[in-house]
Amino acid sequence: MAATNSTMYPTVGNGPSTPLFPALPSLDNTVGAVLIGTFVSLTLYGLILHQAYRYFRMYHEDTILIRAFVISVLIVETIHTVFCTHIVYYYLVTNYFKPQTLMNVVWSMSAQPVLSSIGISISQCFFAYRVYMISPKFRLLVAVAVLCEVISLGFTSTATYEGARNVTYVGFLAYAWLDSAALGCSVVSDILTTSVLISTLRKSRTGIKRTDHMIDSLILYTVNTGLLTSITNILALVLAVAMPDNIIYVGVAIIITKVYANSLLAVLNTRRSLAATDVVTSGPLGLSGIANATTPRISRVAPEVWNVRVPERTASDYTLERALDGEVEMRFKTSDQDAV
Repeated sequence: MAATNSTMYPTVGNGPSTPLFPALPSLDNTVGAVLIGTFVSLTLYGLILHQAYRYFRMYHEDTILIRAFVISVLIVETIHTVFCTHIVYYYLVTNYFKPQTLMNVVWSMSAQPVLSSIGISISQCFFAYRVYMISPKFRLLVAVAVLCEVISLGFTSTATYEGARNVTYVGFLAYAWLDSAALGCSVVSDILTTSVLISTLRKSRTGIKRTDHMIDSLILYTVNTGLLTSITNILALVLAVAMPDNIIYVGVAIIITKVYANSLLAVLNTRRSLAATDVVTSGPLGLSGIANATTPRISRVAPEVWNVRVPERTASDYTLERALDGEVEMRFKTSDQDAV
């Protein structure tokens, strides 16, 4: 055993063994974590491609802005996937059985933080602008959410620069706090945009059963689309803060950007199904307002721009809605009788 250790780690002098080289980092909490994250992200990337295919088949009439969001997400996620694949290939294939390679950080690993941040920022800007179009009175909170993403992008850009300048594993870990700060900013941005949207929906209750059911459906839909992104962000943040001496958090961070991209595409692709249930009106940006349920404080949004309009309501609107409720019930009764 002593001969084996001497062969693997050269020692100094004839006394107790003193390694010339520092202990190599474990594979489990370094490349192993990145490998697992890459496996999961590849699955999510396949889902992104499927959703993008559906989007371009179903919503070719969307505005240039919305299509630009989708195309940008596709480009960034494709590059991000290539970089993640290069990381694991470099360490586990190109440098197979060369454990000393773990002491250095490959260029694709250094670029991963800023690339992930760009993908997240695109999705967050989409969600923030959608919230602004629903309720401009929350423009300050929306601005704070966007500012958080800009700050997050600044942290990850600095982390990428320092990672490229300090190519050692120890040097990379020394600036891991920048990734933690970036994740914290993304969590704040997530909470702000989701909270504002839910608050707007809750204030849109009218007391009419059918309308309030629509509002409840929209709130549940909003929570579901924002919950997964928040959970993954918080998980990566906790891992980065609790275990700063490894890069397990990087494996989770690799997945985050794919979760955001899928959330954005899911919002766009579910517009027709939501419109079919009378929950929202049709339009290019998915859940961006409320159909037939709002308060006078919320400004109008053109239906050709955002798929859920927020019109002002009057007493006659409520009377008409109650009449429509009765008409729908009569239609159901008539169709039942015809079926019999």
